[in-house]
Amino acid sequence: MPINNDAPTDLAKRHLPLYRAIEKNLRERIESGHWPPGAMLPSRKALADEYNVDLRTIQRAIGDLLADGVLVAHGGRGTFVAHAREVGGGGALSVVQTVVIIGDPSFNPGPSWTVVVNSIHEGLRGQIENCRILTVNTSDKSPEGVIRHEKDALKLAETERVAGVMMFHAGGEDTLPDIRRIMAANIPVVFVDRIPFAHGCDFVGIDNRMAAREATEYLISLGHRKIAFLAPNEDVSSIQERMDGYFDACMNVGLTTSEDMVFSLAFEKLFAGQTIKSEINRVIGEMMSRPEPPTAVFAVNDFIAQYLLIALEERGIAVPNTLSVIGFDDMERFTPQPPKLTTIRQPFESIGERAAAMLAWRMSHREEPSACQHILLPTRLVVRGSTQPLV
Repeated sequence: MPINNDAPTDLAKRHLPLYRAIEKNLRERIESGHWPPGAMLPSRKALADEYNVDLRTIQRAIGDLLADGVLVAHGGRGTFVAHAREVGGGGALSVVQTVVIIGDPSFNPGPSWTVVVNSIHEGLRGQIENCRILTVNTSDKSPEGVIRHEKDALKLAETERVAGVMMFHAGGEDTLPDIRRIMAANIPVVFVDRIPFAHGCDFVGIDNRMAAREATEYLISLGHRKIAFLAPNEDVSSIQERMDGYFDACMNVGLTTSEDMVFSLAFEKLFAGQTIKSEINRVIGEMMSRPEPPTAVFAVNDFIAQYLLIALEERGIAVPNTLSVIGFDDMERFTPQPPKLTTIRQPFESIGERAAAMLAWRMSHREEPSACQHILLPTRLVVRGSTQPLV
């Protein structure tokens, strides 16, 4: 096929929007071999001068080719023709786009992690043609190991020039420079469940603060005033936001001493089930040795709440007669046993679907500047048998 290098005046006669005509012309030049696979295209300014149009028009034309996978953008280096293969009888170009999901399932233990990740897989495959998904498990026996694995996963995403990253951030401040480097390379990143920056990133999750306030207000409505908050002493957004919601509800009814009712589990010890059990038992001892022990406990998630219920039963402390317990996540709905824990239900399936949709959109519009989005999905209080009015 001869090289098609129409002048802008000829392009205008095609009865297409100008950016579409330029896109079609660029595609023809690529398919003809004028720019072979791996070749770098001229700069946006050079193309704008060649086609006698403004930069915005060129950006729109290039953006569609990037979305189709005909071109790939390597941040800081330029835009290149993808190493494509022909599919079907029409000779249309199609490339495999790799997405990396980075996360530590131990931070979302139980079925919730699987449900969210499966929804992400399904959503990405439904919206991105020829999508290859790599899930990198960053779990380890120590916080340092998690950080190391997260750094390695981010380095992989950067060096392999993946098309997008879905991230359950667990590395704290130690991996923030690595995350910023990925984002500076124009690789779309969507954060799920935990947000590393207050601004400047895309996020899909829930309003943890509002949901935790609802949970605490429910306990208050049952007559409880000595309400303990139980969480790992880990500096991550979801835990801090839930603690803030707990404080909001307590302060609204004048429980100004609520800080005395915050009980911390040593984060560095929570990497083995036996250690979690010993930490829970330590905290129960602290709670019940108080002159006025709590009558209710708000556990930061169902995983900790379940360990708490087991330890209380072993100690002969009746739930809810002596101590009401409320959790967060509603993991029991995924198990065959009859659910018994009052909790806040997270929409895990919807979180995965919305995160996939956001990343797919970012991947197809990476050349178009757009404000970052924070999508907060609704939660619901689910009342079961682990709570009752204070008697």
